[in-house]
Amino acid sequence: MSEAAALLKSIPELTSARAADKLVALRDHPDRDVRKAVRKALHTLKSRGVEIPEPGAKAWSLEGLTSMRGDMRPLASLDARSMPGALRFVLSIPDDDGVRLLAGTLGPDDRILDFAAYRQTDGQRIRMLRDWQRAYGDREVPVAWLSARIYFARDRTIAAGFSVPRALDESLSLLGTAPVERPAAFVDGVTQDAPPFDPAGVEQVMATARVDQWPPLCDLDGMLQRAAELHGEQPQPTHDDARVALIAQAVAGDASIRAGLSGPIANALEDAASYAWVTGDAAGGRALGEMAAALRTHAEPESLPWAHRVLGYQVASLLRVVTRGGQVPLPGMAAPAAPDHDHDRDHG
Repeated sequence: MSEAAALLKSIPELTSARAADKLVALRDHPDRDVRKAVRKALHTLKSRGVEIPEPGAKAWSLEGLTSMRGDMRPLASLDARSMPGALRFVLSIPDDDGVRLLAGTLGPDDRILDFAAYRQTDGQRIRMLRDWQRAYGDREVPVAWLSARIYFARDRTIAAGFSVPRALDESLSLLGTAPVERPAAFVDGVTQDAPPFDPAGVEQVMATARVDQWPPLCDLDGMLQRAAELHGEQPQPTHDDARVALIAQAVAGDASIRAGLSGPIANALEDAASYAWVTGDAAGGRALGEMAAALRTHAEPESLPWAHRVLGYQVASLLRVVTRGGQVPLPGMAAPAAPDHDHDRDHG
C-alpha cells in the first residue's frame, strides 16, 4: 500500500479520535486526495466544536523535500502489442531538476526505431506511476535490463549504417555502460512457477502475442520458391494442416529461414514474453520465452513443428503487404529522430 493510501485510510480514525493536531500536520501533503480528505476532516471537527490548532512553521530540509517527491527510483514500462513485432518502452529517471523521461521503440532486429527524451514534472510522474501500478501491480521491468537493451540497440543501429537520434546520444550517461552482448532475457527468472510451454497450445500462445499481426521478419523468398516447386500444378491446399505440411517441406535446410527464426522472430517472441509477464500472464510469458530460447538453441529451428505455424503467419503477413501494393518493410528500419524538448503530457 502506498503512503498516500495508508494516510487516506487513517484519516477517519484520526477524525474519530479528534486528533486535530495530526490532521493539521497533513494539511499540505503533496497528494491532492490526502489534502482534500484532511480539509473535510478538519471541517467536521470544527463543526463539532473541536479547536483546530494553527499549523506550525515548517522546517524544510532536503531529506523532507526528497520524501515529498515520492518514489525516486528509476522505473520503466514496456509494450509489445501496440506496434506488432516491436517493443515500445518508457523509462522514467528522477534527477535534481525533475524527471528525465525516455521513450522509444526497439525493432526485432535490435535496432532503434524511434527515440525521444522529455522533461517530466514530479506530479506527472506520480500520476504515471499510479497508472502503471493499476496496470502492472508489483511487476516491475528491470531498469538495468532495459537500459542495456537500449544501449545495445543503439550500437547495433550505428553498426548497420544508420544514424540514431541525437537525444539518444545525449542520454547515454543515464543508461550505464555499453553491453558487450545482447542482454539476456529477464523473463526466464520470473516465470519459473508458471506451467512450461506445451507445443499443443501454440496457437493460443501466438494469438495472445498477436503473432499474426507481425510484419515479415525473415527472408521468405527461398521458402516460397521451394514450396512452389514441391506443389507443382496441384490445387492450392485448403486445409490448415496441409499448408503447414507444405511449409515444413519447403523450409528444410533453408539458411535464410533459420537465421530469421533464431534472430528477429526469436527476439520478437522474447519481447512478447516480457510484456506478457508484466501484464500478469506468467504462463504466456514462460511459453513465449521458451519458444524464443528453443529457436536460438536448436541446431535446426526450422524443423520444430510449431515453428512451421509461426512461418505460416509470416507468409500471410507477406501476402497482406503484396496485395496492398506496398513494399515489404525491412525489420528495424530506423525512423527520423525526434527532438529533445519539454513535455507537458503524461506518458503511460
